Amino acid sequence: MKVLDFHIHISEHTPVEEVLSFLDRLQMDRGAILATDHGPQGIRHGTNVSWRKAANLAGASGGRLYAVGSVHPDSVKEPAKELETMLESGVKGCKLYPHSGFYPDDRRLDEMYALAQDKEVPVLIHTGIKAHRFQQMKYNEPIYIDNIAVRFPRLHIVIMHAGYPWVEEALLVAKMNENVIIDLTFLDVLEYTFAPGLTESVIRRCMHSIGDQKIVWGSEGERLGLSAFEDKGADRVKEYLNRIKSMDFISEGSLDRILYENAARLLHV
Repeated sequence: MKVLDFHIHISEHTPVEEVLSFLDRLQMDRGAILATDHGPQGIRHGTNVSWRKAANLAGASGGRLYAVGSVHPDSVKEPAKELETMLESGVKGCKLYPHSGFYPDDRRLDEMYALAQDKEVPVLIHTGIKAHRFQQMKYNEPIYIDNIAVRFPRLHIVIMHAGYPWVEEALLVAKMNENVIIDLTFLDVLEYTFAPGLTESVIRRCMHSIGDQKIVWGSEGERLGLSAFEDKGADRVKEYLNRIKSMDFISEGSLDRILYENAARLLHV
């Protein structure tokens, strides 16, 4: 069974060999590596990872890694032009981190969304739990994505982390908008941190309400590097993959779509 890990975080110092080794040890075929633009907060706290770093890793991976860029409306005056430059460099999509101080439906991003829609590249939007204690979760509610989905009905939008703790909102937004997809990354960590039984419950509800063609899976990467969450390394990812594969309500065909085909379609690979 092929696996495309849709959600791998890196640092500015991550070597390509480290990411490829992670894929090999977990028997995964390909991966999407994510840049991180936390704006001025990221500069102060050292959490930003440039899209050029992600693009360089992808270029050195022999076709196994795909770069996803990132923009913050306080970092660049013209987000659309920044995205255009990324795409010219081979970047496959763009991720936003609203908890770093902006709402995802901020009008400053409209031209970028329009460009992404025209170019048929996905926009990944972090939702729900915040990554670092200095960030603010009020910006992460999935309900704001409904505004974007309505304004840009052909834009492929991915609700990252299934919106937890606003799973209900995330499911409704994905159900009511054909262009919205849900990502399952980090549910395993949220389960052992906050909510026993969360992973299977959310996946079951996603299968019931939106179907297997609107779900993608990712690992978060081998190392979490987040002070609020216990880091169990690659063993965590292996366990999460095995759990999904063993869920009796997911057919083999559905697994193929969730673990590989849907992500490959979004990234055009």
